[in-house]
Amino acid sequence: MKRGLKFSAGIWFFGAVGDRFTKQGYRKDLSIKERYELASTVEGLSGMEMHYPNEVSEETVSEVKKFSQDYNLQTVLVAPHLWSEPRWKFGAFTNPDKKIRSAAIQRAKKTMDISKELGGEMIVFWPAQDGYDYLFQCDYKSRLNSMVDALREVSEYRPEMKVAIEYKAFEPRTHILLGTVGQVMTIVNEIAKPNLGVNIDIGHAFLMKENLAESIALIDRYDKLFHTHFNDNFKLADDDIIVGSVNFWETLEMLFWLDEMNYSGWHGLDLFPYRENPAEAASESIKNIKFMYSLLDKLNKEQIRGRFQDSNAIKISSLLREMLS
Repeated sequence: MKRGLKFSAGIWFFGAVGDRFTKQGYRKDLSIKERYELASTVEGLSGMEMHYPNEVSEETVSEVKKFSQDYNLQTVLVAPHLWSEPRWKFGAFTNPDKKIRSAAIQRAKKTMDISKELGGEMIVFWPAQDGYDYLFQCDYKSRLNSMVDALREVSEYRPEMKVAIEYKAFEPRTHILLGTVGQVMTIVNEIAKPNLGVNIDIGHAFLMKENLAESIALIDRYDKLFHTHFNDNFKLADDDIIVGSVNFWETLEMLFWLDEMNYSGWHGLDLFPYRENPAEAASESIKNIKFMYSLLDKLNKEQIRGRFQDSNAIKISSLLREMLS
């Protein structure tokens, strides 16, 4: 099958990425220009993702636009950074303080302006601090009301721009609101805005033991799969390691269903190569995704669809083994 595969990557991981124990990271940090230069060496990479105001701001937007043109790396999206400042510690869109909620909404709107100016297709909202750490700490009903009100207001600000919610169940909070595919789809369908949808981060889905293929089938049922973030983990923490390095079969089945859905969006790389060369980690991830698609081209899809009818696990195992031979 001929596919027009598009790969993007977060500009953040081309710099020094720190962990809890080595906050400055394990390598020299790079300027935004140097990150573009390094990203441009990755074969198959044609898009970049970034945060406002961390990697792009009002003062640097023209500069970033030039880097995008010079290195032939299209801006796919910009995400509002709503978790690393102390003021967001009790939430952004759901903060009990109305002034802080309003500031978060304004940042999201400004992110839409920046993304639009750079030629981006959307913003991605990750409700990292919108949650709780202890029982009896959160008024779940009022916090969800605040979340819905904020998402509706942001979506209405620029109807031509997509707003994709990236769900995750925990970290940095012990519990994050909209933590599973079912929860996020409930809110997306309640708000019912054409430009409000989902970015599935496959590592986040793994944390909740979701089956990727089933999750994207649910999202696609409502035509709300706006973006994808590819990585991998051991289903214990959000490791963000090379795609397909652990959960090969689950990722392969997800790609099968992206094919079935005629997905034409971006395959975004959200990696955290703490000790690895970031360009090499991105390159390996792209190669792994392409390799999995090449395996699917060897798979007898009509026979697989037949197994959907008879549920014959032995024949499924045989077909998958033949695909690998």
